[in-house]
Amino acid sequence: MNWITQSYHRALSAAGTKFARLFLYGFSFFESIIIPIPTDPLLAACTHAKPQIWRKIALICALSSVAGGAVGWYLGAFSADYVMQMVNALPHAVMNEEKFTTVAEAFQKLGLPLVLIGAFTPLPFKVIAISAGLFGYPLLSFLVIATIGRIARFLLVGAMVRYHRNGRILMALISAFLVLVLFAFWMIS
Repeated sequence: MNWITQSYHRALSAAGTKFARLFLYGFSFFESIIIPIPTDPLLAACTHAKPQIWRKIALICALSSVAGGAVGWYLGAFSADYVMQMVNALPHAVMNEEKFTTVAEAFQKLGLPLVLIGAFTPLPFKVIAISAGLFGYPLLSFLVIATIGRIARFLLVGAMVRYHRNGRILMALISAFLVLVLFAFWMIS
C-alpha cells in the first residue's frame, strides 16, 4: 500500500510544477481543436497541487481553451467551400445544398445556446467551434459566449477541487451549475 501513497505524492508534486501548468494550458488550447480527451482531469490535478492559485489556473486554462476554439472557428470558416464541394458531390438524397443551408440557418438561430452548452458541458467543444465557423456564426459572438461558458466551467471544476471538503460552498457551486444548465435549456426552447 505504501507504493500507492508514494505514487500519489509524486503525481501531486509533478502537477504542482510550472511545467505542468504550461502543459495544461497548451493541452487546453489543442483540446479545443483536435485532442479528444477533456482538460478537466489535468485542471483538477494542477488545482489540487496548487490550491492557493486555483482561480488563476482555471482562468488561464479557460482563456487557452477559447483561443483554441478561435482556431477551430477559423478552420471551420476556411473549410466551408471544401465542405460545400463535398456536399454537392454526395447523392442528392443523402445531402444537398438546401439541407446544408437549413442546418446553417438553424445554427444561426440556435447558436447562442449551442455555443454556451458546448463551452460549458463535457460535449466536445471542438465540434461546436468548428461548426460555428463552418456555418458562419459570427466570430465575436462565438468568442464572447465561449469565454463565458469556458470560464464558468473551469472555475467550477477548480472550485470543486479546491473546496471539496466544504459542503456549503460545494452545494452553492453545484446549484449555480444547475441554474446555468437550466437557463441554457430554457434559451433553446
